[in-house]
This record gives sequence, structure tokens and C-alpha cells, in this order.
Amino acid sequence: MIVQTKILGDTSSPDIQEVSVVEEVVTLRQLLEVLVSHELASYEERRVRSRTLWVLTPGDVARGVETGRFGRESRAVPAAPPLDVALVRAIEAFTDGLYFVFLDDIQVEDLDAVLRIESDSRLRLVRLVALAGG
Repeated sequence: MIVQTKILGDTSSPDIQEVSVVEEVVTLRQLLEVLVSHELASYEERRVRSRTLWVLTPGDVARGVETGRFGRESRAVPAAPPLDVALVRAIEAFTDGLYFVFLDDIQVEDLDAVLRIESDSRLRLVRLVALAGG
């Protein structure tokens, strides 16, 4: 299934990725669990990769000359929350109306509605942004 995420009002291109969904996934609640699990795994992969030295910048080289240590300063990247906590947050955000879900251009408004997911289905998550002063 193709999953597209977009922030309303953001002019950049939407984030598009392919996510495998097993046949047992039949409701939005179950689909959110698959998506949250996938996103947590991606986050952890990026977190581990951020600790790997890729390229030294001129600032890194100058700092290395002064300190004798060449490499980027380590940044503290927080660990992802456990799956159950992240899933509760995703469901709460959905019920609070912070994002909309469209499956093949049809809005899904019920967490427990039965979904028909095909291999070429397109899921669109549209996150809403609060306006200042509103």
C-alpha cells in the first residue's frame, strides 16, 4: 500500500512511502498500529544512523585540530516511545481531529470501520495545523 503524509498548508511535496499490510488488517485502528510500528522502526533506524560519522564538516576539522578529537559532537537523540504509548497517542490525535485519513480518496472517520485495502491502495494522512490567533 502507498502511504502519503501531508501537512495542510505546507508547500513541500508530500512524504510518500510503501508499507506492507497483511490481510488481517481490516480496521483503521489495526492499520494505525501497523503504521505506528513501521514509523517507530524507521525512527530507530534514523536514530542509530545519526550516531554514525558520515562526513566531517570544516567546523568538525577545526574543532578536531583544537581538541585532538575528530568527529561530530554527539547529539542526544531521544528513544522512541513504546509501541503501546505511541499507538494511544496516534489514536488520540485522530479522535481529536488533528489529522484526517483518506483511503483511496474516501475519508475514513471511524476507527473500527471495516476497510477494503488492496495492494495498490493509497492511504493519505493529512495533518492539520492550528492557525495563530484563532
